[in-house]
Amino acid sequence: MTPIFSLVCLLAAVPSVTSQRIPPYITKPDAHKKDYIKKDSEVVLPCTAEGNPRPTYKWFFKGDEVKSSNEHIKVDRTNGTLTIPSFTDREQGEYQCAVGNNVGSDVNPLAMSPVTTLIEIVLESWSDSGALPTPIIKSEGEYASLECGDVPESVPPARFMWFRQGTDGTQGQVKESERIYIDDKGTLHFIFLEMEDQTGVDIYKCAMYNVNRNNIQLGSPKKLTVKPVEVKPQVPPKNVFKTADTQFLIGQKAELECVFSGNPIPSVQWYNPRREPITTNKKYKLDKNNMKLHIVNLTDDDEGIYRCKGKSSISVEDIIFLNVTSGPIWVQGIHNKTIPEGRDATFTCKARSARAENEPSTPVWFKNGVEINMNNPPGNEKILFSERDRVLTVTNLTKPDDIMCIQCRVANSIGSEFANGCLNVIEPIKVTTQPPLRQGIKKGDLMNLTVRGTTDPGMTLRYRWEFKNETYYTELPPHVIYDDVTKQTYINTSRLSDEEYDKIEGTYTGVLYHDFETRRVVIDVALEDGTAPIVVAPAAFPSWVIILVVLFVVLLVLLVLAFIAMSRKKEEGAYKIYKTELDVAYLDPDDDIQKCKFQEVTKIEYSDLYDGKNDVDP
Repeated sequence: MTPIFSLVCLLAAVPSVTSQRIPPYITKPDAHKKDYIKKDSEVVLPCTAEGNPRPTYKWFFKGDEVKSSNEHIKVDRTNGTLTIPSFTDREQGEYQCAVGNNVGSDVNPLAMSPVTTLIEIVLESWSDSGALPTPIIKSEGEYASLECGDVPESVPPARFMWFRQGTDGTQGQVKESERIYIDDKGTLHFIFLEMEDQTGVDIYKCAMYNVNRNNIQLGSPKKLTVKPVEVKPQVPPKNVFKTADTQFLIGQKAELECVFSGNPIPSVQWYNPRREPITTNKKYKLDKNNMKLHIVNLTDDDEGIYRCKGKSSISVEDIIFLNVTSGPIWVQGIHNKTIPEGRDATFTCKARSARAENEPSTPVWFKNGVEINMNNPPGNEKILFSERDRVLTVTNLTKPDDIMCIQCRVANSIGSEFANGCLNVIEPIKVTTQPPLRQGIKKGDLMNLTVRGTTDPGMTLRYRWEFKNETYYTELPPHVIYDDVTKQTYINTSRLSDEEYDKIEGTYTGVLYHDFETRRVVIDVALEDGTAPIVVAPAAFPSWVIILVVLFVVLLVLLVLAFIAMSRKKEEGAYKIYKTELDVAYLDPDDDIQKCKFQEVTKIEYSDLYDGKNDVDP
């Protein structure tokens, strides 16, 4: 005999032969995305999804569906790919993929992907007026700065660098050092000047580098004259540049700058909002002679006032306020669900803003990509809202009518977030066979433990047993047997030793389950001592046999009642002839009446009336 759970595990490894209809689940794109695209380049946006029947695809650009007639954007509705043969600012904007299929009569769930934003890379050329640069004249040992003026537009923001260019066209890049610093605005700082910084016939030129375009643009020329001195002066530290109070998003990296001039070169120390000194670690990185502070993976706790202190002969301190903000941050977002019929499905769309900022707006809800009227939701009270419209509930699910996709959008002053979740409704697990849930047993009895059930055709029903804090997936509890022929699960106590028999008492739990539901059948088994008759749990009896027996008994009772009624009907109006009448020689009632002799016969003794032996039917 083979344990039932070994058989079940074997079956679980075989795919279901039933084709289960499943709403579309988008696998790509799986997150909001922003891409910078070069002009005239080809763009391919993939969209993939799972579902049965096979899903079909469509795309939306700036909220409008991309039509097949569009010459600049092509959509493959079979594999979900969107292609832009030659990208320009005309195709710049937000793209969203929509995936749908048909899971029943007029039941067409539609899933919506996260938004992908395409932005054209821009690096405009520097305007050149042709005017000769005005020389900057400083003394040796002083601080000097060259500004990168009239900066052209760059998307995304460009990096800055400086070059020294000779009259012959040769040029060399200016290297940063403890004494030379280029800030994020492009200004070239000399912490103090040396004669080597002077330009004679050559010039300084600011440059912008856009990594996405792999392109460098050179700006207008600058001239610097350095006057020599006999003794370079001692110059106390002074803050000549700092990052303006600035705003960064949660999860991003912040870069704060604090540039100090002075001779000798000042040392720089940073302090966090708790006034603790900052050193390089996983959270912070100090760069460029400690004048630049990197803060990675920003959180609400990083917001506050940062202090930078420059120190040589004296100390000078400045402050920078770091504002950490964010678009909506999911507290609980909606996701795909598979739920059995008869239950409710809830989708929660809760988001927050950064700390101390206004909370996001009330969610805007969609069903299959169509906005839901909150005052008159579809389905005749099938869809309900609660918790200030942040929770949507679909009640009393039915298959396939309630298979659908739900979306929500939340927004604040910084941005918005969009989420999608599809609801699949399946048939529940039903227990079709189970033994009595309380059983008494004595040595020599068979104890029935047969548990069977059914579930959705698309699910694989699995079984396991739990007994005395142990779970049995591929085996059965001790001494439990499964009969392949009768399909019964039982314990035969006649085969057990006394010691084994004593250990079978307890609670046996048969568990029927799949990925989305679990049903438990709890059977309490007690050992019974003595010779009194013990009720042994019978094997499960087919319900149709019980119904047939009940109908037979009812029919039999009706037949008996009918027979009794007919018998009484027959006896009505009959005249019984008693013993005294039989003793009379003449038995002619008509003649008796005529001769007035009937009075003598009616004198019947009381005992004769109730002597059943003398009763004779006419």
